[in-house]
Amino acid sequence: MTQNFSLFEVIFKGGWAIGLLAIMSIVVLAVVWERRGYFKRNLKGREGVLEGLKSYLHRRNFTEALEATERNGSFLDKIIHAGLLAKNEKNDPEQAMEREAKAQLILLEKRLPLLATLGSIAPFVGLFGTVLGIIRAFQDLALANSGGAAVVSQGIAEALISTAAGLFVAITAVFFFNLFQARLNVASQEAEIVISEITERLES
Repeated sequence: MTQNFSLFEVIFKGGWAIGLLAIMSIVVLAVVWERRGYFKRNLKGREGVLEGLKSYLHRRNFTEALEATERNGSFLDKIIHAGLLAKNEKNDPEQAMEREAKAQLILLEKRLPLLATLGSIAPFVGLFGTVLGIIRAFQDLALANSGGAAVVSQGIAEALISTAAGLFVAITAVFFFNLFQARLNVASQEAEIVISEITERLES
């Protein structure tokens, strides 16, 4: 007869290591959900951002351009806003945009190191749970009066579940970390291009 296990039974059979990995998986998914939303709200295409400000910059109407960048509020809009504000205040717009770009990139990188850390340690937590499961299997075998698969099944189940859970958490965390990191690299390059283009337009 096939035995069906509920999620709680699987966690129970995996021991405390699987419980820790379950918490880690929840943290990973929470970070992914939060970062996905943040990236979606703040990262807009460079062409679209510049096209929306083209008429204002062409007419050198910096007041309306400032209002537009503040209203849009994307990653690139905030950088351009800092440059236009510096221009109005007779400061160096290029330096102001570079400072703002660094500040915004720090916000984009927020919580990504946590993903990398969880992705790195999850396999070791799973491996530790595996070792504990194997130890338990041998202890059950030593305490039993007779051998057989039934005696060691609990320990082997704990070992296998811990291994699988550790790999699941690690793969998920590393995948999304690399995905966000790639998007972050693109955003950094777009910021450099925008700073160069806006600086040229303000100086022309």
